[in-house]
Amino acid sequence: MTRMLASVTGVDEAEIVLSGGVDIVDLKDPKAGALGAVSTQTIRRAISLIAGRAPVSAVCGDLPMEPETIRAKAEEIAATGVDYVKIGLFPSANVAACAAALAPVAARTKLIAVLFADLAPDFELLPMLAKHRFHGAMVDTANKANGRLLDHLPPERIPGFVDRAKSLGLMVGLSGSLEAPDIPRLLPFAPDFLGFRGALCGHCGRTGSISAEAVAQIRALIPEASRSGGASSIDYRLLAARGYSPGTDPTLGTDKIFVRDFVLPVQIGAYSFEHGHTQKVRFDVIADVLQVTDHPEDMRHVFSYDIIMDGIRTIVARGHIQLSEALAEQVATYILENPRVVRVTVRVEKLELGPGGVGVEIERKRQSAGRGVASGAAGRKDQGAVSQPRQERPEAIRRAVKPAVVKLGGSTADAAEMADWVAALAGSKLPIVIVPGGGRFADQVRETQIYMDFSDTAAHAMAILAMEQFAQIILDRDERLAPARSLEEMGRALDAGKVPVWLPSSLALPAPDIPASWDVTSDSLAAWLAGKLGANALLLIKQTGAFFGSDTIDSLAVRGIVDAGFAAMLPEGSDVHLAGPKDAAGAGALLAAGNLPGIRIAASIRSARKAG
Repeated sequence: MTRMLASVTGVDEAEIVLSGGVDIVDLKDPKAGALGAVSTQTIRRAISLIAGRAPVSAVCGDLPMEPETIRAKAEEIAATGVDYVKIGLFPSANVAACAAALAPVAARTKLIAVLFADLAPDFELLPMLAKHRFHGAMVDTANKANGRLLDHLPPERIPGFVDRAKSLGLMVGLSGSLEAPDIPRLLPFAPDFLGFRGALCGHCGRTGSISAEAVAQIRALIPEASRSGGASSIDYRLLAARGYSPGTDPTLGTDKIFVRDFVLPVQIGAYSFEHGHTQKVRFDVIADVLQVTDHPEDMRHVFSYDIIMDGIRTIVARGHIQLSEALAEQVATYILENPRVVRVTVRVEKLELGPGGVGVEIERKRQSAGRGVASGAAGRKDQGAVSQPRQERPEAIRRAVKPAVVKLGGSTADAAEMADWVAALAGSKLPIVIVPGGGRFADQVRETQIYMDFSDTAAHAMAILAMEQFAQIILDRDERLAPARSLEEMGRALDAGKVPVWLPSSLALPAPDIPASWDVTSDSLAAWLAGKLGANALLLIKQTGAFFGSDTIDSLAVRGIVDAGFAAMLPEGSDVHLAGPKDAAGAGALLAAGNLPGIRIAASIRSARKAG
């Protein structure tokens, strides 16, 4: 769940944003620069006022990239007792030295590195930040008069930053003169927080005073997680705008959202003369979108056309495309990933091959599109919920159908979609075996290995045990799930109408064909298990939406969405499917009908050639 960070100047503004329900209170002086620091006295007063009602962060100021200066200021701010210390890393030859100097501070305080979208940020710094035990990384803008975040960091580059940072165990934030229309464009990338200042000051600009009304307007656009075990205040209308599609009023119809005459330079064409350069391509898209209210008032109630344009830009940015038909299919697939979209028409025209435009127009519909989504009960044991076992299949049918392997990513544990995924998997009519990811438990192994310096063999064993820790959390969520350490236990669970959750240590630790390497994570172990079970389908559930129908396993590995060893572990002929947060809402209905959610991924070149 993405949280809302509000930057305030002191106790008065802190009280306003707390009353407005913000998740993180950030202390800074906007009159002193992008990361202008307030006094330590102001920080301590604010911490006393907030009194644990929300985490508190504070910035160190726009400091020169001098290791001792940076370290001293970070220690001064950390001594106030804030939860997070934000440190700007400006372009400099000393960045690595500054990060190294901060490692002792990072051992005691959660440090957030701030990179700047308008200063050519180097995302290759992220592994170095993880090495020096930074808690997180965010992108902001240095010159607030020179545009918003998306003016400098286009949407097609954001998934790479977010996914890379999260894969390294870093908390991820996005900021930079963000406005209300930016929010639905950024939420699908699932950052851990979005940061605001100017948008909270009404029409006064970022150096003015924060307005309670402006805070409420921004807060309403970011789904709010429940606090302290209380009732959830999630705004499901906004979740619908992001792709979540609960049961809604069946009398409502659809809206047509369109993008017309959208022209981009595209690397496209099958002829040799079309390679190596771009040509102008015009896109026209019409999407039929389910309504969530017949009285739309603000951004919560709409499906933003920016999401369509962002998707097109992201697809185009990935490189050369042979055919206009393939490009149109990719755009249609991307848009139909949103459960609210029931039909889409995509027109692609190449504008530079003659006196007129040439191209293709396609129409695609969602299969079995309808109002709402059926899903099973989550059925947490400790809540006393009654869950029903799946309807028993005839013995001959159960034995004839090979189970599919479903890897549930460990990062899902921190997401609002966790309950939806567990309920959907537990209610599957398709026989499946769940493989748990390592998540934060495996992240702890990575972090500990850095400063305790133990071998990859030891880390491999610890990471497999980390998967078992997440497995126990999954098992605790629904009585229809059953633990399974062996292939035989998986078979018995399936025969009993249960869904087995793999506890991998007994099978994986002694296996000679599983390398003890960080190149092999739970992705590869899921592929390995698929081979052992003879499964013909493997579904990876990820906490990212940065993948497309045109992806291959190789392209996913390059971007870090699957691990480096995945292709080599994948059994020949297996279908690989990938699902993200947007697929959670519709997963229950698909699995209950015997189908896998998400999109199918083409085999890699390596896996296609590795037979024998």
